[in-house]
Amino acid sequence: MSGIRLSFSILFTLIAISCLGQNVVFVETESFEDKGGWVSDHQAFEKIKSAYIMAHGLGRPVKDAVTTVDFDKPGIYHVYVSTYNWTSPWYDKEGPGAFQILVDGKTLPNKLGVTGDKWEWQYAGEVKVSKNKSKVTLHDLTGFNGRADAIYFSTKKEPPTPDYLEMEKKRREYLGYTQFKRTSKVDLVVVGGGIAGCATALTAARYGLKVAIVDNLPWLGGSNVLGVKACGLMYENLYPELGNITCQVLGVKISEKNNPDAYIVNKKNNNGHVKFSSYEDFLTKPVTDDRSTTLLKGMKNLSELDKQKVTGAENDMISEEYHRQNASALREKLLRDAGVSIYQNMHIYDVAVSNKKIASVRGKSLKNGEEYEFEGTLFADCTGDGVLGYLAGADYLTGRESQSFANEPSAPVVADRKMMGSSMEWFAFRRDNSGTFPKVEELPWAMQCSDDYHIVSNKAAWWWETGLEIDNAKEAELVRDNFLRAVFGNWAYLKNHHSKYADFRLDYLQHIGMKRESRRLTGDIVLNENDVKNQVKYPDASFTTTWAMDLHYAQPENTKYFPGWEWITYCTNKDPQSWIKPYHVPYRCLYSRSIDNLFIGGRNMSVTHQALGTIRVQATLGMAGEVIGMAAKICTDNNVFPRAVYTSYLSQLIDCMKAGVPLK
Repeated sequence: MSGIRLSFSILFTLIAISCLGQNVVFVETESFEDKGGWVSDHQAFEKIKSAYIMAHGLGRPVKDAVTTVDFDKPGIYHVYVSTYNWTSPWYDKEGPGAFQILVDGKTLPNKLGVTGDKWEWQYAGEVKVSKNKSKVTLHDLTGFNGRADAIYFSTKKEPPTPDYLEMEKKRREYLGYTQFKRTSKVDLVVVGGGIAGCATALTAARYGLKVAIVDNLPWLGGSNVLGVKACGLMYENLYPELGNITCQVLGVKISEKNNPDAYIVNKKNNNGHVKFSSYEDFLTKPVTDDRSTTLLKGMKNLSELDKQKVTGAENDMISEEYHRQNASALREKLLRDAGVSIYQNMHIYDVAVSNKKIASVRGKSLKNGEEYEFEGTLFADCTGDGVLGYLAGADYLTGRESQSFANEPSAPVVADRKMMGSSMEWFAFRRDNSGTFPKVEELPWAMQCSDDYHIVSNKAAWWWETGLEIDNAKEAELVRDNFLRAVFGNWAYLKNHHSKYADFRLDYLQHIGMKRESRRLTGDIVLNENDVKNQVKYPDASFTTTWAMDLHYAQPENTKYFPGWEWITYCTNKDPQSWIKPYHVPYRCLYSRSIDNLFIGGRNMSVTHQALGTIRVQATLGMAGEVIGMAAKICTDNNVFPRAVYTSYLSQLIDCMKAGVPLK
């Protein structure tokens, strides 16, 4: 299916199938015809095996989500909703994410999402359905992140199974998906559509390989689209032609490769795009629902007076966001023109392995629940979380290794769970009618900021970071929710106690975390601090890392007030010892030592926690992707797997790195 793009951007008909012989109707909320102000989210997939929608209103109730449901048999139905009281890990009373269900305008009696301590089926009430097509509405009551996964109508007052793994099988039955959609077998399946994944896919395709890229976001670029800037120099390379494809993926002229400022979308540059001269100019630009973040959507809905008062800082933020979305569209065109099959909004959840080789991977559409199977000869895990390797049973590392692991001088004596966490952008600006925001004491589930401890700021910075000892791969929802608690608690204090912010309104807060660290898959070499600092030379030296040995840890004062749930960090790059000379990373860090046909790119490559501090930045990861794409070509040409590129075909890889990837 090379060259075919499946982004699931079209509007799917609602999936609500009555089971044969049973009076049951099942509705996936992510398939609602009109999601209103609710946003789609996938960060609980590891727990519920599905996407869901969330009332992310920043404390203001969001517009209703509405759809039409087909009922084969009118009658009395009991209604259950798969939902979660998201503040239960910290607060044992009624949670803030309250919402209700309406059927044909009739409000069912029970508030949902405010009790319990896990994802579960909650009873909304019973309703008489008198016609074959009924309007079903999700009505948010608070704007504080109520969430709904699916709605289950049954003529029996009996909830679905509480086991979500078992429920996964039932979903298939209810939705009518009895067969996987099998795609054409390709040479290389790339899982993960960030800068690393895009560079890998584009490189391999430019060499003529059949390539598919699978990603669980609606845009290509991963964290770079969410707001992570493309750091890492591209002109200190052992092989100067590396970085050319990364430039294309970032939307940067190759002639600007020696200018780091050109890599980053900010007010200093425009990456070849038109910078907005005014807020009105922005308003004329098209913004599609499927790809726009809540920033772009929300900013278009400001009052006329607020539109006239948009500040320079706010205009810069709007411009940066638009550029990031535009860059995503350009990436898609590059990949599509190169013949890459693109599958977006697709979450990989299962892998078929035989004799230490991956045969295929399975993914579920986050738009409608339909399931796909992707067959390939080679696979590249560019997920950042090592998802593909983890599912395949590959060896991996998490947290900080002990000093005995690699003799790293900066490693702890005893291994621990400390790791870098996730960040999300947020901002508040002065508004003509800024409204009110609850006081801290009215949000007992939020971080209880006070005169003794609060952060004076109206927007995020890199050091707003949480999930520092939590599994950011398996517990992405928990990490994100802790960040919500931090922003809401701190803003509640500032809005009500800090005169500077009395007329500010909290207008934007991301709902998808930008991760820094989780699993790292292990290759034949695990790059460590000594390799980088001592400039150890390997025969398979490839892409170059230039960033500092930059790691993040919880600020001690933040730990004092919020132990275990910290959300403010410091970085180690203020220590001169963290800065490095350009270092050429061995190719053997880019494939799995335990799964024969698995490349590993992105921040989940084979490095220790300490070494991750330098390789984890976007431009550097893009160049690593180029090397993987070159190695994939050699594997395909010689019918071998990644390790053989080092043992038997290293000279061919070096020739490729010297020549660079074809640019068209």
